[in-house]
Amino acid sequence: MTRRTLLISFLILTLFVVLTAWFWRQQFAHTAPSLRTLIEDPVANDVHVYGESPHQDALAQRALLADAQRGNPDAQFMQGLILEQADMKEALRWYEAAAAQGHEAAIERLGQLREQMPTQ
Repeated sequence: MTRRTLLISFLILTLFVVLTAWFWRQQFAHTAPSLRTLIEDPVANDVHVYGESPHQDALAQRALLADAQRGNPDAQFMQGLILEQADMKEALRWYEAAAAQGHEAAIERLGQLREQMPTQ
């Protein structure tokens, strides 16, 4: 390869990387912190919830799970919301734990889910 070919290849690769980074930055900039809006204030306003980056999402999820395991009813309710699509049995367990502590949103969501469940 000639020096010119290498330079052109390097410039194309650099342009691709910059455009890809810009694209993903735009995607994350417009991602709403959707879980924060589901209940009043599940975590402090300065805490990341979801949408900034996969790494931050994983850290937030681990922190939320630890808080739920310590008995925080808001965190237990959030765990239920997160798990509802993937594992309904586990989501119900978290909702019931929060409802047992008087968490109104968890009590309401349990009622909604029980109405939707088929009778046997």
